[in-house]
Amino acid sequence: MPAHRVPLIGLALVAACAHPRLSPNTGGAGVAGVREAPDESCLLSTGNVSSHATTITIGLTDSVDPRHAPVPRNDAERLVFRHLYERPIRIDCDNHPRAELADKWDKEDDGRRWTLRLRDAAQFWDGVPLTAQDVVFGKGGAGFTLGAPETRVVAVSLAKAQGDVPAVLGDPGLAITRPAPDSSWPIGTGTYWATSATTTAQQIRAHTSRGDTIVFKFAPTGDPRDLLDAGVDLLLTRDRALRDYAATLPNHTVVALPWDRTYVYVTAEAGGTRFDGLEQSVRAEARRAEGGFWWLDLKPCGIGTKTASSPPASTGQKRILYTRTDPTARELAGRLAALTHGVATGRSPDDFSNALDAGRDWGYVVALPRVAPDVCRAAKDLLPSWPATFTALVDTRATAIVRRGVARWVVDQDGTVHLLPE
Repeated sequence: MPAHRVPLIGLALVAACAHPRLSPNTGGAGVAGVREAPDESCLLSTGNVSSHATTITIGLTDSVDPRHAPVPRNDAERLVFRHLYERPIRIDCDNHPRAELADKWDKEDDGRRWTLRLRDAAQFWDGVPLTAQDVVFGKGGAGFTLGAPETRVVAVSLAKAQGDVPAVLGDPGLAITRPAPDSSWPIGTGTYWATSATTTAQQIRAHTSRGDTIVFKFAPTGDPRDLLDAGVDLLLTRDRALRDYAATLPNHTVVALPWDRTYVYVTAEAGGTRFDGLEQSVRAEARRAEGGFWWLDLKPCGIGTKTASSPPASTGQKRILYTRTDPTARELAGRLAALTHGVATGRSPDDFSNALDAGRDWGYVVALPRVAPDVCRAAKDLLPSWPATFTALVDTRATAIVRRGVARWVVDQDGTVHLLPE
């Protein structure tokens, strides 16, 4: 297939999101943050759209497991969960806070305390009103605590003062859910809801109280080009070949999203190794990993500080493990195995996590988010607790393939795409 030049829209989006700039937030000392229109630089413009379509279709190239909600493990879950579950606030691609569960906030005590007021209409899918206790129950983390001084007010206390609204409030780990006894999907507060009855092996149907529907479709043959040919309104991909194919379609626009993922080589071996040219060995759009890594100092989280009588035991074989459902991890592990005379071995996501925790293999290729609002939660979920050496390999980013004139999409700080909130 010949290569095609990829037309980009929203150049301001590409520039701003690839290197998000720090900007003043809407909240301030004595000034309430309020709901406002999103920054145009974070919109995927698709032409003159008067309103959302009644039914919108989104193509998925990964599996989705409702048991993971609300914290996603892959791109497909990130897309689906983002439309179903809400956080106290969201952070857009320019690092601006935007209203979500909370629509007003105030700074107190020089930024050591923040007070958020929940929006009046916030409720769960079954109509039960959301309370501040729902937001704070079982939540909190290193460096911050949550309280509920009033029914509709959430108080955030910080170990260190912050002049801007704490970005941790936009972490998916703070998305609000409660168990659903008759569904595999936890009950959320988002505009769209899904249940076991609306979920099949081919698609997930999510509805609103007004009757609007998002249909999340899986590729029936495993080839995502079939989704584009079937006319989905949005599809995200990391495959350059699929991106180039989409560029030939007459009614679609192709947009490069922020660099949102860094692949890291994790090993118990002391010292680091430099690997050059790995960006050429993967099908994803990739670059050499750039700095500013949040995992360089995890001591405040208690990660990598455990001591033992002996280091993690090696099997003796230079086995490099990767998650077999991640093609980029597979390609990188194969290349690393060739360079180190090792063996690349794939595992299911759960088996990979268990093996990483045990630390008995030569090395591991781990996909980490470039942006982690709650560093300690991300480290606990994604990294081993034993002392490890990290070598950043490549950054990757997804491409949004958007059908023109159907809906307006917005991009968050972490590169997540979702429908523009009304």
